[in-house]
Amino acid sequence: MKETYEVILLGAGSSIRLGTLENKVMLMLKDRPVYDYALNLFIEDDCCEQVIFVVQQEDQANIKNQLLKLYNSLPKKLTFVQGGKERQYSVENGLSALNNPKDGYVLVHDAARPFIDKEMINELFETVKVEKAVILAIPAKDTIKVVRNSEVHQTLHRPVIWQVQTPQMFKSKLLIQAHKQASVDEFVGNEEGELVERMNHPVKVLEGKDKNFKITTATDFMIAEAIVERIREQGITNN
Repeated sequence: MKETYEVILLGAGSSIRLGTLENKVMLMLKDRPVYDYALNLFIEDDCCEQVIFVVQQEDQANIKNQLLKLYNSLPKKLTFVQGGKERQYSVENGLSALNNPKDGYVLVHDAARPFIDKEMINELFETVKVEKAVILAIPAKDTIKVVRNSEVHQTLHRPVIWQVQTPQMFKSKLLIQAHKQASVDEFVGNEEGELVERMNHPVKVLEGKDKNFKITTATDFMIAEAIVERIREQGITNN
C-alpha cells in the first residue's frame, strides 16, 4: 500500500510589507495566483492525500472563484480551514483537519513560496519516514547580528547559521504533540521545527534552494515575476 502525506498550506498571513491590501498569495503571478504554484504540485502528486488550505474567512470566496477559473471545479483534495491570528494557531487549525493524525505524515508549506519543486517534496517525504521531523534550510550568506535598541548585542558565527524554509515535514502525531505542549507552556514559536525542538526531538535539516524564497516585499514579487518569465522562456517545469 502506497504511503501518503497530507499538506497544510498556509495562506492566512497579512501583506503589510508587500504594500497591498489584497492577500499576497492571491496576487496574480503572471497568469496564476501565487498560491497555485505550490498547490498544483500537491494536487498532481499521487502521494498527497489532502491539501488543507488555511486562509482567512474573508478570502475564501475569492480563492474559490480563482480556483474555479483555473480548474473548472474545486480540486477534490482541497479542504479549507480558517486561519488564526498567529502562524502557530493557523497550523493548529490545519492539524485538526487531518485525515490521519495518528499514523500519517504532514507537510507544512507557506503558500507565499511558489518555487518549490517535486524534488524537494520527494526528498522530504523519504527522509521523514526515518527521521520523523525534517526541515529545509539554506546556509546564511550574510553575517547575522542580534540587535537591541539599535545596538549590536551579539554577532553570530555565520558558518553555523542557516535560514529556515518550508516545506517542513513531520510524523503527524509528533507535530500534534509539539503543538499541544506549546499550548500548555503558552509558547508561540516562529515555525513548526522550533516546536518539535522544544520536545528534545531531533530535527533533520536538508539543504533547500535559493529559489525557494518567500514573497514578502514588492522587490520579492518583482524577482518572482522574473523567475516565472525565465522558466517559461526555457521550458523548465517543477519536477
